[in-house]
Order: sequence, then structure tokens, then C-alpha cells
Amino acid sequence: MATAVSRLYPVKNAKVTVFTGDYAAPNVIDTALTDQSGKTKAFSLPAPSRGLSMEPDSGAQPYSLYNVLIEADGYADNLHINLPIFRGVTSLQRSNLTPLASFGGNKGPIVFNELSSFNL
Repeated sequence: MATAVSRLYPVKNAKVTVFTGDYAAPNVIDTALTDQSGKTKAFSLPAPSRGLSMEPDSGAQPYSLYNVLIEADGYADNLHINLPIFRGVTSLQRSNLTPLASFGGNKGPIVFNELSSFNL
């Protein structure tokens, strides 16, 4: 969900790119444009079995990590890295875009590291 001005206004036609790997050489999974409400279609992203969360000593990560780049005319780019995606869970990623004028004309990206530790 792409918004501006402290999440008050949705940003229409923002390009949302979901990828893995490095920002400089992304492995693009899917892209979409936001609608008038600032939302895209739902992305279907592969993730490991939910059963892995029941095996704390397995050493296996029970989620996949993805990155999301949001680009819109007149705004600095937002880059959300390390978004945890769990199988069978629908998630909503909010992204508050900064007008270029407020960011000194710099296109960015502004990087947000979303990685948290999950004790499952």
C-alpha cells in the first residue's frame, strides 16, 4: 500500500517490484501498479512449509525473505528489504512515500530493513 503525507493520501500508479537478491542486480519475481487506493493486486510468493515453525531446533527458516521497491513520479523511491513471508499468511506492506522536494530532490532509494527476529 503506497501512501504519502503521513499515510493520509494514497499514491496511484506507483510501480511496486517484488524481488530477491541484491538491489543492484535483482531477481524480479513480479511487478504491479497501485490503484486509486494505493494498493496493488495480491502477490503470490513461495514460502517454506508452515510446519517448519514447529521444529525450533531444525535450523530451517520457516519463512522466505523478499524485497520490495516502490517507485512513483514526484516521490523518492522506497526500498523495503528482508520482508518475511510466511506460507498461508496474507500480509500488507505499507510504504509512506516522501515527496522529492522534501528529500532534497534525491530519488533515493530510502531503505527500510524489515528483518526482525522470530522466536517460533
